[in-house]
Amino acid sequence: MSRKKFMESYGATNRNARYGWAFVNHEKKEVYFGAWDVNTDRERSLIFSMDWEFNNEGRRVNAFGEALEYIKLVENERYSLRTFPIIWDEDNDSYVDTGSAKIKEYIEEVSEMSLEVIGDEYYAIGNHKAKYSKMPLPNVAQDVNGIFGSTTDKTERESLVLSRIGQGQFRQNVINSWGNGECCALTLTSVREILIASHIVPWSKCDSDEQRLDGANGILLCAHIDKLFDAHLLTFIKKGSKYISRLSPKLNVSLLKGLGIQSGEELCAEELSEVHRDRFEKYLEAHNNEFNFKISQTN
Repeated sequence: MSRKKFMESYGATNRNARYGWAFVNHEKKEVYFGAWDVNTDRERSLIFSMDWEFNNEGRRVNAFGEALEYIKLVENERYSLRTFPIIWDEDNDSYVDTGSAKIKEYIEEVSEMSLEVIGDEYYAIGNHKAKYSKMPLPNVAQDVNGIFGSTTDKTERESLVLSRIGQGQFRQNVINSWGNGECCALTLTSVREILIASHIVPWSKCDSDEQRLDGANGILLCAHIDKLFDAHLLTFIKKGSKYISRLSPKLNVSLLKGLGIQSGEELCAEELSEVHRDRFEKYLEAHNNEFNFKISQTN
């Protein structure tokens, strides 16, 4: 089956069947991107970059404008994102990041993804199969690079860098805001090595460096819970003065119960002060909205 026919089976089309790597189904508000194996690791794939507009010869890349149009539908119009693997022909001398690389084959498998924007680069975040993941992408390095390209002063840059690599001021701010000490806010586990200060509004979606370092924009969680929270497969719903866990219906509830994860569990938020609580609830509302949006896309 041709790539065009494969996409048509999902109701998706594009205007450049020969060179295009992005497709759209406007009726279902779905966007499909080919994910090059050489631009993919297990958790993310670089599917679009503003640097891809021109190839090495200075010519504009075919279908760049169309791909930009579709990525903006995901970013701004709440279209859902899906990807399918593309295998680069290693025997071809062209470079994949110029848009002139030769396709060895594409894989007829579609996966639901979320979009992360770092500077001028757009990543499909989700589970990518190892056999189609050929290049670990320096996602943290990309963010750190962006920090040094910002106008923040030296002291704040240092705090941001340390926070982005998983240590430093943000983690401490989260601990201070919640008042529970260094333990998981859901399970109360205090094994430091498996605890992650998880952003509620993702780093790349924060409006300012202040939000990135705001302890109210974080929850200290065990690593396996953090993964679900970060992927908007788990959220916490406000009920009165409590915050109760809710799992996505896409998850296998019985398997997660064996890991101690289930709906209806309460966050330990008694020590969260009012000044922090107000900001926390605004961040959490944004997380709830994204959680509900992802559920709606599966119906």
